[in-house]
Amino acid sequence: MSSFLVALLAALSFGAPHPVLILTSYEYGFKAPDTVRSGVVTVRLVNRGKEDHQVVFLRLDDTTTTLRAMRTLVENKIRTTGAHAASGVEYVRPGQANETSIVLLPGRYIILCDLPGKDDRAHVSKGMLHALTVIPSGVASDTTLPTAVATVRLTDYHIALSAPLRPGTRLVRVENHGSHRHHFMVARVLHNATLAEIEKWDGKSEPAPIVTIGGASALDPGYASVTTLRVTPGRYILACVLQDSTGAKPHYMLGMGTETVVR
Repeated sequence: MSSFLVALLAALSFGAPHPVLILTSYEYGFKAPDTVRSGVVTVRLVNRGKEDHQVVFLRLDDTTTTLRAMRTLVENKIRTTGAHAASGVEYVRPGQANETSIVLLPGRYIILCDLPGKDDRAHVSKGMLHALTVIPSGVASDTTLPTAVATVRLTDYHIALSAPLRPGTRLVRVENHGSHRHHFMVARVLHNATLAEIEKWDGKSEPAPIVTIGGASALDPGYASVTTLRVTPGRYILACVLQDSTGAKPHYMLGMGTETVVR
C-alpha cells in the first residue's frame, strides 16, 4: 500500500477534511515517505525522540539541486538559495504530536528540523533532513486551507491576532505578509514569570519561565498555513525568533513578540 494511501485512510478514519501526512521524528532524522500527492495536507509530526523537534517544508526551485541544497543545510547556513519555506509543524515535545495544514504544490522539497540541540547545533546540521517529491494529484488540487477560528498576521516586525483564543483545540491560520521569512511560536508562561524574566532567559536554565506548545514553522512571504493549538486558560507568548542573517537580532527583539491571555 502506498504511503499516500495510508495517509489518506488515516485522514478518513479521523474525520479530517484533507489527507494526513504522518511524519515521525527522532534523533536525528525522520520516518517519512519519499513521494506524496499535491494539494492541502495535514502534516502530523509525531515525536519519538528525546528532544524537541519540528518539521519545515522547503520547496526547491530550478536554481538549485536537491543535493546542493541538502549539503548547504547540513553546513548550517541560515539561508539556502533556491529554497522557499512553505511552513510545517513547530515545536513538538518528546512523546507528543502536533499538526499543521499546508499547501503542497508539485515539485521537489526538503523537510528538516532546524531546532538547536543541547550543544546549540541545529538538528539539520546533524543530518535531520529528508528529500521529498510532491507529484501532481491527477485532479484539480485542493488549495483551500481549513477554516480557522482566528488568523495570525505576520509582518516585519509585528504579530497580530485577529480574535482572542479560547480554551480547547483550535485551528489558527498563519499568514506571512512581510518581506522576510517568519514563523509562529506559541509558548505557555509558567510560574507567573514576567516578560522581563522571559526575555533574560537563556533557554536552558531551570526553572524555565515558558514551555513551547506548538505553532507553524517557517513561512516565506506570501505563504500561509493552518496550525492546531491545544490551549488551556493562562498566559501565552506569541513570537517569531528567526533571524534575517547570522548575528542579526531575533525577530522578537525587533517587535515580533506579544502576550495573550486565554480565558
